[in-house]
Amino acid sequence: MSSSHDFHSTAPQDMHERARLESVHPPGWRNPRPADRYSLVVVGGGTAGLVTAHAAAALGAKVALVERNLLGGDCLNVGCVPSKAIIRTSQWYAGMRNAETYAAQTPVDIRVDFGAVMRRMRGIRARIARADSVQRLVAVGVDVFFGQ
Repeated sequence: MSSSHDFHSTAPQDMHERARLESVHPPGWRNPRPADRYSLVVVGGGTAGLVTAHAAAALGAKVALVERNLLGGDCLNVGCVPSKAIIRTSQWYAGMRNAETYAAQTPVDIRVDFGAVMRRMRGIRARIARADSVQRLVAVGVDVFFGQ
C-alpha cells in the first residue's frame, strides 16, 4: 500500500495549513503493521468513515481505516467547511454595507481583505481538522492506513 502524499495543496504553507495537514495526513506518517484480523475495515476517511471507525472502535471493535488522501474528505478539505467560512465572512461584509437596515450607520470605508478572508478560512479548517485527526482515531484504537 502506497503511503506517499499523492495530493497537492495550493494553500500557502502557513501555520494553519501545517496544523491541518498534521491532523489529516501527518508528514512522515508510517502505516501501522496490519493486524491479522479486523472486525471492521472502513474504506475512506470522509465524514461517514470517520464517524463509523471512531464509534466502532469505541465500542470495542478492532478497526482499520484506509484513506487515500486526507482525512475529513471533501467536506473538511475543499467543500463544506471552506465554502461556509467564506460565505459567512461575505455575509458580515454585506451586513456592514447594509448597516442602516439594522438601525446603525454604514461604515464609510469597507474593504474586503481577501488574504485575511482566506487566512480566517484556513484557521477554521485547521481547528475543525483536530476533530478529524489521525491522533484522535489512533487514541481509540483505530489502525489508520494512508494509500490505496
